[in-house]
Amino acid sequence: MQNLPVIVIEGVLVFGGVLLFAWWQLRELKKLERERERKKAEAAAQESNSPADR
Repeated sequence: MQNLPVIVIEGVLVFGGVLLFAWWQLRELKKLERERERKKAEAAAQESNSPADR
């Protein structure tokens, strides 16, 4: 029973670390999604602005 506070603190730190990692990854995925959408929009705009050669 003397080790209970250490176990609780370690559990909180591990759980917090997992939550922090999950938040970081979701944030990175959102950033990559925005970048992909921006590139797709730029490509579509460039394609529509280019003159038709046919």
